[in-house]
Amino acid sequence: MTTEANALADALGKAIGDRDVEQVRALYAENIVVWHGSTNVEQSKEENVGLLAAVFAITSELGYKDIVRHDIADGVVQQHRLAGKFDDGKPIPDLLACLIIKTANGKITRIDEYFDSAAFGEMAERLQALSAEPAA
Repeated sequence: MTTEANALADALGKAIGDRDVEQVRALYAENIVVWHGSTNVEQSKEENVGLLAAVFAITSELGYKDIVRHDIADGVVQQHRLAGKFDDGKPIPDLLACLIIKTANGKITRIDEYFDSAAFGEMAERLQALSAEPAA
């Protein structure tokens, strides 16, 4: 299971780096739960894919850096630094995060995500502004 979990975590990192929502969707089990410690909110597959699509829309570069992983039963714990650039070229403030990634049958079944919400401030503001824009 450890090999599968590490391969899926690698693939998730690649999908984030490619800013490819369909790659993410393909990695997620249909009943995945993504929990965010900063908000104590659980998201379904489509809710999380939608959030990531919005993040990808406001960024031009994105990726996990300085990855450290620890194997656990049915998954991995991953620590990383999310780095990149907003679509206007401004660097994204580094976001140190920890993900607990659970896997089964070749899919990611659960992610518990922890990070300092203060470090997510500018990203959250830009996401809020994006959602406030009228649809084209």
